[in-house]
Amino acid sequence: MGASVPQAPRSYATDHAWGPFPRTRQTSVLSALVLGASGCVKKYGTGNNVTFVCVCSADYCDSVEDFDDYVPGRHFVVYTSSKWAGRLVKQVFSIGNLPQYPGTGVTFTVNKRTKYQEILGFGGSFSDSAGINIMALSETTRENLMKSYFSAEGIEYNMARVPMASTDFSTHEYSYDDVDGDFDLENFALTQEDLSYKIPLIKEAMSLSPTPIKLFASPWSAPGWMKTNGRMKGGGRLFGDPGGQHYKTWAHYFARFLEEYEKQGVTFWSLTLQNEPSAGLVPMYDFQCMYLGPNISKEFIKQDLGPTLAARGYGDLKYMILDDQRWLLPQWARSVLSDPEVTPYVNGIALHWYYDRIISTRRLRETHDEFPDYFMLNSEACAGVFFFEGDDVILGSWERGELYSQDILEDLNNWVGAWVDWNLALDLQGGPNWVGNFVDSPIIVDSVNDVFYKQPMFYHLGHFSKFVPPGSVRVEMTAGRPTRLQYIAFQRPDGKMVAIFLNKTERTIQMQIFDVSVGFLSMEVSARGIQTYIW
Repeated sequence: MGASVPQAPRSYATDHAWGPFPRTRQTSVLSALVLGASGCVKKYGTGNNVTFVCVCSADYCDSVEDFDDYVPGRHFVVYTSSKWAGRLVKQVFSIGNLPQYPGTGVTFTVNKRTKYQEILGFGGSFSDSAGINIMALSETTRENLMKSYFSAEGIEYNMARVPMASTDFSTHEYSYDDVDGDFDLENFALTQEDLSYKIPLIKEAMSLSPTPIKLFASPWSAPGWMKTNGRMKGGGRLFGDPGGQHYKTWAHYFARFLEEYEKQGVTFWSLTLQNEPSAGLVPMYDFQCMYLGPNISKEFIKQDLGPTLAARGYGDLKYMILDDQRWLLPQWARSVLSDPEVTPYVNGIALHWYYDRIISTRRLRETHDEFPDYFMLNSEACAGVFFFEGDDVILGSWERGELYSQDILEDLNNWVGAWVDWNLALDLQGGPNWVGNFVDSPIIVDSVNDVFYKQPMFYHLGHFSKFVPPGSVRVEMTAGRPTRLQYIAFQRPDGKMVAIFLNKTERTIQMQIFDVSVGFLSMEVSARGIQTYIW
């Protein structure tokens, strides 16, 4: 966004009739439409300490201004989002020979020679609920939403998670073969959710994206007839042991899923073995789950899944283990990756963010130190899960955006190479969700009025996904003295440098970046703001 982005049509800002929002417990309602100079059509939230969302419709949607119009070595570009001001607002400044704030500002020194992990990318998930909400919009509004995520005009997601059959974010419980005893999977078939929602949207994302999209699949549960508790919902595990009939059928189920999607023109980069496998230990778990512990995972990979997929032409597919909380590391990785028969099939470790606030990043460092050849990827995150977070959906919550950025910074500073959000879009209630497990999302859809709202979370994600493309490498950046800024730096594949700073304090912080090859990049980091620098 910036000066070159056209303003929303005056008639939209002044004449658009919206009608009342549903006043439910789950949604903090909005008030007072304001047209922002940065290209964002602002609509302010109500409630304690909330800011604004950016409103998009069929008539108008804000975009992100390109950064290729500066002179490398002489200028640097800054994109700023802050609690009460703009969203991804672009500015260009001159690089100096001396620091502008030598006494008051913190100096951050970039060392390009010290390199860490490669970045795989950023993205979200094509859940059933996301598909239902996105497809409920008119064609033009839907296109604006998809462009916002995947196009060069938007935040350029390049990864996406695809659930295998139903999750809690579905309208009902279903698998791809609910016929009891069908071990040959003769009744296996994709569903309306795949054919009407997931696959069309995946194809649209692929057509919009300037780079290939890495897709990975995750199951929440096997069909109920294959589980010890007789249902997809609730704790249980597959009958028998790895190598047995049920595990062979489950491996065949994975292969059929990949084959049926391939027939539709969609291929996968990776898969996880099981979403949150530890949840399957909870007998009365509220929705679809299945226990697949580390030792079972190991045996399933080497006896069933690995050989089956290799024989069906999917030998190059990357497997990710765990797909659960950080606290299970590094023990889970040790249990699985200690077996040399497993390692040819496994490339990565998937993580969820839900308890990151209380689980040390030390576990990430220890895991990398023991298994440096395996990437780590955050595969799921969402706000509004816990009762202490307030309403399920809070329109305009800057704090939830800060939680996203803080988690991304902590992960990437500790060897995680990708960060993928949960639902791409939800409704005003935070659903649909067949068990009432409503949560927040970076985009909230109001299909009745054919509009959608870009939350602060969306822009926080964009400060990373837009400017740190696949193949970027984290490099060392050190602060000259203690600072309350959170920060990270990368070198992109095109040689450009990127640095990102998060300021959660209530005051502006002066600072400068020193890159010996160009000089000093002096700037003020906005209070309650996030900034991305490119030079």
